[in-house]
Amino acid sequence: MILTAAETLGIIAFSASGYYIARRSGLDLLGIYIAAFLTALGGGIVRDIMIDRPPISLTHSLPIYLVFGITTALVLLHHYRETDFESKPLFVLIDAIGMVSFAISGAIATLETTHFNLAGVTAMAFTTAIGGGIARDILINKVPYVLHGGFYGIIAVGIGLATHLLHTIGWLNTLTIMILFVGGILLRIVAWRKDWHLPKV
Repeated sequence: MILTAAETLGIIAFSASGYYIARRSGLDLLGIYIAAFLTALGGGIVRDIMIDRPPISLTHSLPIYLVFGITTALVLLHHYRETDFESKPLFVLIDAIGMVSFAISGAIATLETTHFNLAGVTAMAFTTAIGGGIARDILINKVPYVLHGGFYGIIAVGIGLATHLLHTIGWLNTLTIMILFVGGILLRIVAWRKDWHLPKV
């Protein structure tokens, strides 16, 4: 139930995120849908292949319908007013919700399906949260945000580590997952507001 809720929330948030990035990049209608699908489902597909199970988005109809519905609604509403929307609080919040939701769902799916160790669970949390965005950015010839976006990738890694730790000590439950969810979003927003970045060599 928790895994399904996290996956659904992530798909909704990243569908909108992918749409905005596509519009910003001047893609046509097909490009917009491809970008939204990649952003919302790409990371989960890679994760499922890595943990040796059929990708959920290719065996269940709900993920596809969600992405198509959200993207179509935004296209019909012409919901694109800001030229610098990536720096707007609403976009940062949407993107943070998607990233944190997918990091949690990636870690939980891995724990439920495999015997991966700490590194494996963390890698799958990172892949689920970031993989779709990386694929989208490469497709539109853009440096992936995670490579220069401050604490973005670090938060996904931290969520993977924390989820594995909670599972190991037997504290992984609805309450702790909600705390992790809210904490991850708040950390992302604070990092954005404070303009935190990892040091560049």
